[in-house]
Amino acid sequence: MTITDRMLIGAIASNPGDYEKAGQARYCFTTQTIYFSSAKSPAPEDANNNYFDLPALNADGSKKLVTAFQRYIKRWPEDRQAIIEKFALRRGWELAMELHYGGGALTDQESAEWRKIVDGRLTQLVAAARRYIEAGPGSAKEIIE
Repeated sequence: MTITDRMLIGAIASNPGDYEKAGQARYCFTTQTIYFSSAKSPAPEDANNNYFDLPALNADGSKKLVTAFQRYIKRWPEDRQAIIEKFALRRGWELAMELHYGGGALTDQESAEWRKIVDGRLTQLVAAARRYIEAGPGSAKEIIE
């Protein structure tokens, strides 16, 4: 089965990115499938040793999105930055990045702007994974990073 960009987006966006703990989304060159594996529950595809770890948008514990969001809001007026930072101190940065209807701090417009940035990063990661898939096993891992 051909791996679609939509499949890669889903795997990359939800990838915890830590094989030893929550697990890791991987691509198997032999079966041409995306699968999930972890140290606690290794997948059968791991045995053929013909896979690569898919990148993670926001790997567990990495705080990549939080850091990007903190840099992003520096473009906003100082009073709005202060409101977001105060919210984040009380309820956490992860929730501060969410739309206010869901309990977060962002207005519809702010959320739409932030979503474009997140989608842009996902597009970059999908393109990198696609290049690695097309290059085949044994190709340079730096394509992903």
